[in-house]
Amino acid sequence: MQFKFQRNTLSIKEIYDSFKNGNLLVDNSYQRRKVWMLKDNVRLIETILLNWIIPEIFLWPADINPDTGDTITHIVDGQQRINAIFDFISGQYKLQDKFLLSKNDNKINYANKKFSELSPELKKNIWMYSISIVNIDRNCTIQDIKHMFYRLNLTDYSLNEQEKRNSLDNEFGNTSKDLSNNEFWEKNKVFSNSDIKRMKDIEYCSNIIILAREGIVDQTNNRKINEAYDDLALEYPDKEENINLIYSAMDIIRDFVNPETFSFIKKKSQMYTMFSVAIGIIENDIILTTEMVQAFTSFVNVYNKFKNEMELYFEDPLFNRVYEAIKKYKLASSEGVNKIGNRVIRFEILNKYCISADSEIIDSFIEIEKKITEKYPIISNEVETEEEFEED
Repeated sequence: MQFKFQRNTLSIKEIYDSFKNGNLLVDNSYQRRKVWMLKDNVRLIETILLNWIIPEIFLWPADINPDTGDTITHIVDGQQRINAIFDFISGQYKLQDKFLLSKNDNKINYANKKFSELSPELKKNIWMYSISIVNIDRNCTIQDIKHMFYRLNLTDYSLNEQEKRNSLDNEFGNTSKDLSNNEFWEKNKVFSNSDIKRMKDIEYCSNIIILAREGIVDQTNNRKINEAYDDLALEYPDKEENINLIYSAMDIIRDFVNPETFSFIKKKSQMYTMFSVAIGIIENDIILTTEMVQAFTSFVNVYNKFKNEMELYFEDPLFNRVYEAIKKYKLASSEGVNKIGNRVIRFEILNKYCISADSEIIDSFIEIEKKITEKYPIISNEVETEEEFEED
């Protein structure tokens, strides 16, 4: 079917009223989240105040409200702009001078002001400002719209890969999205607000599902995650099995979390390793003990104080082996964190020196930590920087 597209304009007043009463809305099933920063919002409003053109907005008449007869219209492209306009008029932010680009002397009339503080003339100019609209054929289906959104943003580098994946119906993607909403992530402070805005939380959960399905894999590029989105787009037959394994792994990881280990576990690369260890515990029918948790806590205490530039030597061969293992773990956490080799190193070291640990191992951790503190009192107290789970 050939669809028809018509162009016209709508004033900000018309868009604002429609957005406010719910007749103009964002469908989150395929749209990205609100990601614009304050500076982006301010510069859009500045453009409007200068009466310069802004990009056109794509709207689709998706439905009709049976009670009022009003058309329910989806914002297919342009939600960031509409949200920026709506939030400014609603008093959510002011036009901070440091974000304004214009050198015009007239900016004194709006710099550092909220909408309510503008002159009547400037308010009128905003209300009357016309935005170019592309009206999408109402005969389009929701699937047509999702494909259209995907293609509109296919070469838009402001959208990351996960936001593009999210724009299409996908069983694996929906499972990843559901997993990202689990309270486990918020409780352990794994994702920042920026991660959530850019759907990095969903991407991370996709990688955890792949871990549950296939074991440790290399993820220095998008190949594995793209394969999962392609292969499991329509059907995900072992979804329940994979998710139950992840939930069981979460229960085990919770037992490892305490005030001494929290800052370590919440890091994305280390959380991935913890899932690897927890899944190994489950699959090998290992019973988690207090000694394992104690060994892990002691390991983390040493790890947090250890720096790559440190050089220590111990007369006890076991102490030296444990020290070298910590050094090796640190290197595998410092760069290339998504490489399969470094992931395997981290898993094997935690498995050997924490899950299979005995009292001698725990004692060695304590002695190593003590010697680090004695020899490097200043360095060992420096704050550990966050290790990001990103592509290499």
